[in-house]
Amino acid sequence: MKSTLTPPRLGRGHRIPKVVLREIRAVTARARALFGGGPDPDVADDFVAAHEILAEIAERVGQRATAGHTGEVLNLFIEVSDVRERLRQAQLELRVRVHTQVQEALDRLQDARSVARLVERVPEAVCQLGFDRALFSEIRESVWIPQSCTVLGDPGWAAEILRIGRTESPVLDRTLVETEAVRRRRALLVADTQREVRGLACLVEAARMESYVVAPVLSDDGVLGLVHADRHVQRRQVDELDREVFGMFAQGLGIVFRRTVLVERVQSLRTEVDQFTMNIANTMDRILSTGLPAAPVIGDPVVPPPGPVPTRSFVESALTPRQLEVLRLLGDGKTNAGIATRLTISEDTAKSHVKHILRKLGAANRAEAVSLFLRTQQARGAPDSS
Repeated sequence: MKSTLTPPRLGRGHRIPKVVLREIRAVTARARALFGGGPDPDVADDFVAAHEILAEIAERVGQRATAGHTGEVLNLFIEVSDVRERLRQAQLELRVRVHTQVQEALDRLQDARSVARLVERVPEAVCQLGFDRALFSEIRESVWIPQSCTVLGDPGWAAEILRIGRTESPVLDRTLVETEAVRRRRALLVADTQREVRGLACLVEAARMESYVVAPVLSDDGVLGLVHADRHVQRRQVDELDREVFGMFAQGLGIVFRRTVLVERVQSLRTEVDQFTMNIANTMDRILSTGLPAAPVIGDPVVPPPGPVPTRSFVESALTPRQLEVLRLLGDGKTNAGIATRLTISEDTAKSHVKHILRKLGAANRAEAVSLFLRTQQARGAPDSS
């Protein structure tokens, strides 16, 4: 069991680059020395806190522009302005980077060939955006049902969160922030679960969530489910940038879900078509294997064929035209995949043809069937399969 004691949070959202953080702490220390107090230089390790501290210093600089401190205050003002500009530049670079991470995470989900596999991989993709815990859940008739969960470094805890959530399976009523996210079709941020008690109680308790983001995943028929994420392992709160990035990911995830559903339908349709084709081939094989001649139509003139009637070999008589094509390709050394490509059929259909050929010729394997075909061709003086 997890300890009920949660360590204090270190900051919010993404950390500031170390180079910029050192500059912020240096200018904060100079401000404290100049003004005799002020913000703690060891606190600001996130963008929100850094902007707040630099704004406070800038305000105090404006208030202390006295004759006795003009030179020092002016120098500090220039330093603060430079650091604030570098902080804004670092934040812009971060936004570009995390937006790229969103696209990369969605791209990695594109190869999921089934909805079930996609559901399983969603939390892992969320954690690639910088979060360390993620949960995907479905909504069925307003009932919240968790489906997959990732806790970096602690799969046992992830399983426990799923177990508790599935046992509770609460109804999403209008008092919950999750319901608001569904209604507004956008990502929302819960900054403090102790003050904002609108989150899912069973989830907040099982995961000991203090701040998190939640977003709906939209399908063609409405809201498919919800994704939750936080930075619990890092001991950090989520922030507005997290909410923005999470919303982008959830929006793209809805598109991936729709694509995966279409892929599944196409695969199912192809399987049905292949089965239908094999059934037709088997039926034709049974009809042709009876050896019954076609009944003449009364009144049709009987026209003798010109010259001698060629004698069909045993192989040609036993096989259908399509099966003869397959046998010739076997003689060329083609695999089932190669035969399928050459004849524009599925590999399963090619495999079925080979099976019927071996059965009809009484051959133990492909090589024996090809050898029998070549011998009958040579005996009749006919050209081989090449």
